[in-house]
Amino acid sequence: MADITTDTAAPAWTPWALHLLGSRVIPSFVFTLLGVLTLLAVGQDESVAQMLFHVASALMWGMFLVLVNIRPAPLRRGRAPIGVIAALSAQFAFIAVGALATDSAGGSRVWIADILLLGGLAFSIVSVLALGRCFGVLPDVRGLVTRGPYRIVRHPLYLGELVSAFGLVIGASRPGLAGAAWIACVAVQVVRTRYEEAGLRAEFPEYDEYAEHTRRLIPGVV
Repeated sequence: MADITTDTAAPAWTPWALHLLGSRVIPSFVFTLLGVLTLLAVGQDESVAQMLFHVASALMWGMFLVLVNIRPAPLRRGRAPIGVIAALSAQFAFIAVGALATDSAGGSRVWIADILLLGGLAFSIVSVLALGRCFGVLPDVRGLVTRGPYRIVRHPLYLGELVSAFGLVIGASRPGLAGAAWIACVAVQVVRTRYEEAGLRAEFPEYDEYAEHTRRLIPGVV
C-alpha cells in the first residue's frame, strides 16, 4: 500500500506550479490580451479623444501586467474563503468592464472618459510608487504603507482603478453592461478591503491608529 501511495502522490512541485499559474501566468495572459485588443481597436478614422481612450486603456492594462509580476512573497497569507472570492471577483469584474468597453463612443463623452481614465491612471501610478512591491491580488500582507496617497485614503490604488474603470464605462459605446460590471467591482472591492485590513491589523498593531484617521476609499466620505 505504501508503494501505491507514493507512486500516485502529486509531485512536490505541483502546488508551486498551480500557484504560479493562477497568480502570474493567467493574469499576465489576460492583461496582455486586453492591452493588445485595446491597441488593435485604434482606428485611422478615430477622433483624438477616441485614440486617447484606447491608448490610456492599454496603459492601464500594462500597469496591471507589471504589478502582478513584481510581487514578493507575503508576510501573512489571507486565505479566508470570502476574502479570496472577493479579491478574485474584483479582478474578473474589472476585466469585464474592460472587455465590455473595447469599442468607444463618440462625441464629448469620450473626452470625459479620457480625463477619468488618465486621472485615475496617474493616481494609480503614484499609489504604486508609494506601495512598491507590497502590491498583491489576494488579501495577503506584504507590508504597511502610510506615505504618499496612503495619507489620503487607505486604499488609493483601488480608488485610482475604480476611477479609471469608470472612465471606461463613460467612454464605452454600450455603457449599460459595463456600468453593471463597474458597480459589481465597487461592491467586491469594499468587501476585499475589509479582509485585507484584518490581515494588516493582525500583523501591524499600529494599523488601528492609522485607520482611525484615514478614510478607507473616498477622502472625507468612506
